[in-house]
Amino acid sequence: MTPHEEFGAEAQFCLTAEVSRRELVQSAAAVIAATIVAGHTPYGQWTIYRQRNLFIVASRADSQALNLAKAVVEGLTVELPESHARLTRASDEMRIASLLATAQLDVAVISQEIAAEMFVGSGVFKAVGPVPLRILAELDSHLLVTVDHFKSSHAFLLAAAVEHLRPKLTISSKASKSLPIPYHVGVLSYRNRIRSQ
Repeated sequence: MTPHEEFGAEAQFCLTAEVSRRELVQSAAAVIAATIVAGHTPYGQWTIYRQRNLFIVASRADSQALNLAKAVVEGLTVELPESHARLTRASDEMRIASLLATAQLDVAVISQEIAAEMFVGSGVFKAVGPVPLRILAELDSHLLVTVDHFKSSHAFLLAAAVEHLRPKLTISSKASKSLPIPYHVGVLSYRNRIRSQ
């Protein structure tokens, strides 16, 4: 091999190595970008979807809660269509407590007994701790609940809508027993307005 050919082969090797490094860096950058986008986009989209839609969660283990939640959601599509109400199911009440406590969801239908335990963080809810529940509406043996950070204006509208829906839900307007859970301030505003009319 002549010095010229040897130099050409070495130059070709260096050029190939440089191209390979460049392609490697570009590929790595593309993989990193794809990972970042894939890792964050669904969560961001979920957050936006949650902000645009009212999710009402009920436990699969409580058929009465599921039926009530379904009836409330169907009624809200007529009574309060801008809520974009949607029913979502959780595996059990422990999952609901976790979703509410971590602000992943804001509204649930649960039994009065479960709500009382969830509120103080007793029984099976010790692992989650107390959940700052607020009552939106009584649904006989169940409650439509939210958490303390739920917007007052939204609570006001939901309370009004559920009161208008109540005849279709075939439920009474009062809880059957005294509960340690306070009403949401938006619900109290709605009730004060009704009383003053």
